Amino acid sequence: MKLHTIQVHTYSGYKADERPLMFIFEGKIHKIKGILHQAYEEIPGKRRRRRYTIKTDEKLTFKLLYDENQDRWFLEE
Repeated sequence: MKLHTIQVHTYSGYKADERPLMFIFEGKIHKIKGILHQAYEEIPGKRRRRRYTIKTDEKLTFKLLYDENQDRWFLEE
């Protein structure tokens, strides 16, 4: 699995960075139309991650990863 660092704009409601709204990958803006799947991973004492499978306005599907410890977003390839 290859990870690409991306810039993500999020909705912050109940908690910060609650869900992604749009992201920029290779200079292109992708607006998120829907979240198809989301999962939370926690390795005790190490890291917490949130994974999302999303669909864009262009009907493309991507897998995004938010690493809470690093406060960084990635696109999984």
